[in-house]
Amino acid sequence: MKVECDLVKNHIVIRIVLVLIFSVIIWNFINFLNQTFFDQEYNWLNRLIMALITTGLTVLLLQVLLKVDKASWKQLGQSTFKKNLMSFLLGFFLWTIPAAIGLFICFKFGFVEMTVQTDFSHLFLSIVILFITVFFMEALPEELIFRGYIYRYLNALFPHWGTIILQTLLFFLFAYLVGALYSVEQIQFIPGFAIILGLFRAISGNVWTAIGFHVAIMAATQILRPFHGHFEVSGMFTLQLIA
Repeated sequence: MKVECDLVKNHIVIRIVLVLIFSVIIWNFINFLNQTFFDQEYNWLNRLIMALITTGLTVLLLQVLLKVDKASWKQLGQSTFKKNLMSFLLGFFLWTIPAAIGLFICFKFGFVEMTVQTDFSHLFLSIVILFITVFFMEALPEELIFRGYIYRYLNALFPHWGTIILQTLLFFLFAYLVGALYSVEQIQFIPGFAIILGLFRAISGNVWTAIGFHVAIMAATQILRPFHGHFEVSGMFTLQLIA
């Protein structure tokens, strides 16, 4: 009985290590394509193409692993289309509503000043494109891997609290190996972000809650960055802290 238990544990460890290694390869490959074939300046079309490639390679990787495991996509914390959509919206508004309240507080008390530097139609189109890009570049592939596949296997060995801690450590390691820990702010942000995503996954039982939260916070954060040219923000640190 102990031998069978040890074999199961070894199987799980191997699966987690494999998906982590191949995920790092995929993201570094995408970084290589960006640096080799595209300009360093932001270009929404190039970014969207890279996002679609990232999701395509991630889905292919998980499909192969699931086939080997004789498992289904539903075992990665998914349900029916309707429930997935509701979970996505739940995660989306779990960030959006508190952030909107925080934004109101920042404006009300003069902590932050924000000037819109573009017309509404251009801004709206840019937000839609960025939302789609973040969804396919970051939220969907990262959550399917870490709060989907890896979470499923960790949770077979550990309770939810242990799984949340371990997936956070693995997500932090992944971020380091793909060059995402490029500043003190990122080093501080990534662990807390992973814990929140893991909590939403554990409480809701659906990976799409984490996907919704992920795409909301990252799309909103990125649209404010100077290279998009839509906003001039005074007090960005305060805005990020409160909102």
